[in-house]
Amino acid sequence: MTNGGCLRCNGSLEPGFLIDRTHMGFTAQAMWASGDPQPTALLAFSVVASQSDTRNVVTYRCVDCGRLESFAP
Repeated sequence: MTNGGCLRCNGSLEPGFLIDRTHMGFTAQAMWASGDPQPTALLAFSVVASQSDTRNVVTYRCVDCGRLESFAP
């Protein structure tokens, strides 16, 4: 994913992920979706169109300065 150190300070990067919290309090790994959000109703559970390409988001954190770098492989 990443080919070196932090872009800010050149420190070491550790892999991790961001947590998305739903309106019901459940947690899930953050995801990336192609296109624009498509809200379907006031209480819609999803804003992702069915034809969207979705990918899990992997986030690296610099152990020295705390900078985050996210990727959707």
